[in-house]
Amino acid sequence: MSTTLDAARGFAHQFLNFEKNKGVIIIPVEKIKEIIDKVAAIDIFGDLDKDQLFEVLTADLSQGRGGITSLSDEVTPWLNDERSKIKFHLWNRYKLFMDKKDPSFPINDLDDFTDKILDMCVNPKQPGSWDRRGMVVGHVQSGKTSNYVGLINKATDAGYKLIIVIAGTMNSLRRQTQQRVDEGFVGINSSTGKVIGAGEFKTDIQIYPLTSSSIKPDGDFDQNTATRKGIPIGTNPVVLVIKKNKGILENLIEWLSANEKTQLVNGEYKLLDVPALIIDDEADSASVNTVSKKSISKADALEEAKTINKLIRTLLNLFDQNTFVGYTATPYANLFIPKEWSKIMEAKVRGKEYKVGKDLFPKDFILNIRAAKNYLGASAIFGYGESGSPNNPLDIIRRVDLLETPFAVITGVDPLGEPIIKTPKKDDDLPNELPGSLKEAIMAFMLTCAIRRLRGHEKKHNSMLVHVMLYVRWIDWVSYLVNEELRKYKDYISGNDPDFLRKLEDLYNDDFRPTTENIKDNLNYTDVRIKEHEWSDVLRELNTAVSKIEVRAVHGLKSNSTLVYKNIKEIDYEEYENGFSVIAVGGSRLARGITLEGLSVSYYLRASKMYDTLMQMGRWFGYRPGYADLMRLYTTDTLTQWFNHIAMATEEMRADFDELASLPGVTPSDFQLKVQNHEGMLVITAATKLFWAEVLFISFSGQNPQTYQLLKTGKALQNNFAAYKRLLTALGSPGEENLERLKNGKVSHLLYRDVDILDLNNFLSSYEIDQPSIKNATLSDYISVQAESKGIKGWNVVFRSNTDDRGFINFSGKVKEKRTTNADIQKFSFFEETGMPQIGAVIRNQLFGRYSKFYCISKNQIDDLGDRKVDLNVPNLDDNVAIKKERAKEGYGLIIIYLLDPRCTPDMNDSIPFVGYSIHFPKISNERKVSYTATPLQDADILQEDDDNREEESV
Repeated sequence: MSTTLDAARGFAHQFLNFEKNKGVIIIPVEKIKEIIDKVAAIDIFGDLDKDQLFEVLTADLSQGRGGITSLSDEVTPWLNDERSKIKFHLWNRYKLFMDKKDPSFPINDLDDFTDKILDMCVNPKQPGSWDRRGMVVGHVQSGKTSNYVGLINKATDAGYKLIIVIAGTMNSLRRQTQQRVDEGFVGINSSTGKVIGAGEFKTDIQIYPLTSSSIKPDGDFDQNTATRKGIPIGTNPVVLVIKKNKGILENLIEWLSANEKTQLVNGEYKLLDVPALIIDDEADSASVNTVSKKSISKADALEEAKTINKLIRTLLNLFDQNTFVGYTATPYANLFIPKEWSKIMEAKVRGKEYKVGKDLFPKDFILNIRAAKNYLGASAIFGYGESGSPNNPLDIIRRVDLLETPFAVITGVDPLGEPIIKTPKKDDDLPNELPGSLKEAIMAFMLTCAIRRLRGHEKKHNSMLVHVMLYVRWIDWVSYLVNEELRKYKDYISGNDPDFLRKLEDLYNDDFRPTTENIKDNLNYTDVRIKEHEWSDVLRELNTAVSKIEVRAVHGLKSNSTLVYKNIKEIDYEEYENGFSVIAVGGSRLARGITLEGLSVSYYLRASKMYDTLMQMGRWFGYRPGYADLMRLYTTDTLTQWFNHIAMATEEMRADFDELASLPGVTPSDFQLKVQNHEGMLVITAATKLFWAEVLFISFSGQNPQTYQLLKTGKALQNNFAAYKRLLTALGSPGEENLERLKNGKVSHLLYRDVDILDLNNFLSSYEIDQPSIKNATLSDYISVQAESKGIKGWNVVFRSNTDDRGFINFSGKVKEKRTTNADIQKFSFFEETGMPQIGAVIRNQLFGRYSKFYCISKNQIDDLGDRKVDLNVPNLDDNVAIKKERAKEGYGLIIIYLLDPRCTPDMNDSIPFVGYSIHFPKISNERKVSYTATPLQDADILQEDDDNREEESV
C-alpha cells in the first residue's frame, strides 16, 4: 500500500469513528464518499486515488460481507478460552501481507471465518487420540485458497505441527497451490529460497516445506529429499503440498510410518504426538470413493475402495491426532459418501499392511460460507431457476448458436424431427476459421483490456477463457486460429485500419455502453470504478492494451514437437509484475483449481451432463472489482438453462445447510442431505459416486404450506411488500368480477382466476423468509412441474382484506390481556385512480415469548375456513375435508395473500405491513413429483459418467 493511501486511510477512520460514536452501526455508502471527499480536500492528499480509498474502506468496514453457518455435532468450543495463550505471530504477518498485496481484501471477514473453522477443529493441545472430519463449502472462485492459507497460519500458531495440503490431481494445480502456500505461509519461495510474501514480515517461527514449487525437477513429495533435509516431525512446523496421486501418497505413507514417533498401537501404525491438519482441496474430486458395479451388495461395497480414496483414508488413519477439512464449492458427491466403513479393510503399501480408516464423510461439521454481496456467482449470473429469481440475472450472457460454429455436427434427427447434435470426434476435420461469435468475443476482450486501463487497472492481470473441445488436437488448432486472428487485429489497430476500428466502436456503443448502464443499476453493491467512458478515451488505450495480449494453449502435452501452436508455457501470473493479459484456450485443465486472474470474457461451449463439472468450469464466477460490467459469457441457450437449474438446486442445498445449523444437537450424519434432480439430461455427479444415494420425491399434493414465522427486519418487510405490489400490478386493476363482497357491500377479497404461473412464481421466489417448512425454490419448481404435466389445471390468487373498522391488538404482550377492541384497522391503497377500495391489514397477534428475530403466529392461523373456499364453485361448504374434496375435483390451486398488521408484534414500525401467504394445493391424481438425490443408504440406479475421452495425458 502506498504511503499516501495508508495515511488517507488513517484520517478516514478518524471520521468513521466519529460516526460510530454517534451510534451508527452500518455506515451508508454516501457517508463513506462524503468522508473521502473531506480527506481528499486535505492539502497533503492532492494525488489521492479516491476510488481506491473507497475500496479499502468498504473492505475495512466489511460492507456487504458474507457470512458463515455451521452444522456440527456437540463440538466443544475451545478457541475463545485458549486465545489469550496463543501468540498469533503467523496470522498477524499474513494479515499484514494481504493488506500490502491488496488493501481492499476483506481481511476482517477472513479473520472471523477462519476463527470459526479453527474452533471446529480439535484443539491441538488436547491430549489423547482424536480424529475429526469436516467440510467447508465455499463458492467457485470465491477465495477458497486464501481461506485455507489463513486457517493454516492460525492452526500453526495454535500448535498444529504438520500441515498437509492435498491439492488436486494435476502438477500445474499442485504447483500453483504451493506458490500460494509459500507466499502466504512459508514466506520463502520453496524453489529458489528467496524471501517472498509474508516472509517480508519478520517472525521467529521457521516453517519447513518438504515440497516445492519447482517445475524441473518436480517439487512434489519425495522421500529421499525429505530424509536428506532431516527435519524432525513434531517440533518445528512442517508443511507439504501434494497431488492426489497413488505414488505420492504411498511415498508419504511409507516415509511417515518409518518415523521414530510411529508405533504399532493395537495392530495399527500410529504417528504419535504430532497434531496434524490435513486440507483436502477440491474435496469432491478424486477423494470420493466410487462404486461401479450395479449388482454389488452394500456389504461388498464397503470393502471396495478406489486407490486415491483408500490411500487418503490410510494416511489419515496413520495419525493418532488429526483434523481433516475438505474444501469444495461443489459438495454434491461428498454428501453421498457412506457414513459406515469396513473396520477390517487393509491397504498394502510398499510391502506393509495398514488399516484403512473411516471414509471421508464430513461427519463432525459442515461450514457453509455465504458469499459477500460483491461475489458474482451462479445466482447472480443465471438466476435461481426457470421459475423466477429474486434478482434479474446480470446482462452479460451472449448467445452462441452451436450450429453456427465448427464445434458441433448434426448426426441425424430425433423422433420429433429435431436435429441430433454431437461434438466432433478427435480425428474429424479441423475448421478453417473461427466462428463469428468467437471473433466478437476476442474483440470484446480487447475492449475490456483497454477500458480497465482507464479505470486504474494498468498493472492488473486480464484473462479470457476459450473452452470448446477436450481433445489436444483440437485445443492446439483452435489456439493457432485464435492467435492468428489476434495477430491480425493487432495489425489493424497499430495501422489505424478504419473499417476494423469502426467495428470495435460499434461493439462498444451497441454492447458495452448499455451493459455498463444496466449493470450499474442492477448490482446490489456499490462499485465506484464502474463508469461509462468516451470512445475516444478507449481508443487512446487500445493499442497499448492489445499489444500485451498473448494466447496460451492449456493441455496435458509437455512437448510441443507435434503441435501446430507452440506456446504451451504454463500460465504464471507471478512472472508479470506489471500485469499479464492472456487468452487461455483449453479443456479440462481449465476446469478445477486453476485461477484465471482478472477473467472477463469466457467463450464456453462444453455441454457436460454433471452439476459439479459444469459448476467447476464456471471460472467466470468470482469477484470482479471495477469490471463486473465488462464480463461476457458467450455460451448456448441449453447451457444457460442448465446453469440456471444448477444455481437453483445449489441455493436450495445451501438453504438446507443453514436450516440444519439452526437445529441444536444435529450433526451432518443425523440429517437427510439432498440435492434436487434435473428433469432432463443433467445428473448431479458421476453415477459411480451415487451408489449410496436414494431418490427422494417431494409432493405437495393436497398440502397447505403457510407462512407462520415472518422475518422482522426492515429489509425483509420492504422486500415482501414490494413483491406483493409487483404481483398485484402484474395481475392488473380489478374489475367488479374480481371483487368478492360481503352482504354489507364491503370487499373482503380480490380474486384473480387462472393467473400466469410466472407471475405467481416470481412472487414466491422473491419472497424473503426464514422458515424451515418453506423453501421458495421447491414450491415454485413444484408448481412449474405440475403445470407442465397438467397435474394442476391452473392457479387462483386471492388478496385478503380485513373488512372490520376496529380490532384488538395485544400491545402489552401479556398473555391474559383482556381482548377488547382497541385499535383502528390499518388500510392500504392500491389502484386509487380506479376507485378500488382499500385493503385492510389482518390482525394476528404475536405468539408470546417469541419476539426477537421473528413475528410468529400459530400454524394454521393465517387463514380461515371462509378464505379457503372463496374461489370454489360450490360456496356452501362448512368443513375443511369437504373443501379439499371440492378443490381436488375442480383441480385449481389457490394462494391467499395477507397484509398483516405490524403492530401485532412489539417494536415494529407501523408504516409497512407484514406479508404472509397460505397455499392450497389440490389433491393431484396424476402428480409428477419433484425428485431429489438424498443420503440415506439405499441402492440407486447407476448412470454412466460423461467425458470418456478426455484431453488429459499422463503427468
